[in-house]
Amino acid sequence: MLSQVIEGVVKLLGPVATLSKDRRELKDSALRAISTALDETYLYYRDLGKGSQRNMDREAQLAKYWSAAAIPMRHFDDQLASICDHKSEYWVNPDNYSDEQVVHLGIELGEVRQAYRKMLSPISSYGRR
Repeated sequence: MLSQVIEGVVKLLGPVATLSKDRRELKDSALRAISTALDETYLYYRDLGKGSQRNMDREAQLAKYWSAAAIPMRHFDDQLASICDHKSEYWVNPDNYSDEQVVHLGIELGEVRQAYRKMLSPISSYGRR
């Protein structure tokens, strides 16, 4: 009887361990997507600061990066996913947004980076529902 209980527990642990690993991999994927969007956005601003002209193709790519970051993030943090989605909308046409709107929407790049860094923390409260 005891051996059957132990055998049952062992059978359950395999799927539980797999779920935990899958969740970690999904979170890593979400963080990787935000990291890419952040890096590419900072690089674009760096180039603009050095005198480069606005580049519509690059801005379109930034919209895609931010949109791609929003999708997996919805599993861990609805608010950060929404911010990524708003960043995507912003890059579709940045001229439609005032500085006040950017602040109001919480899509300032520094704020997004701060939220991203919180999620990197191994003891982060993000991802717990």
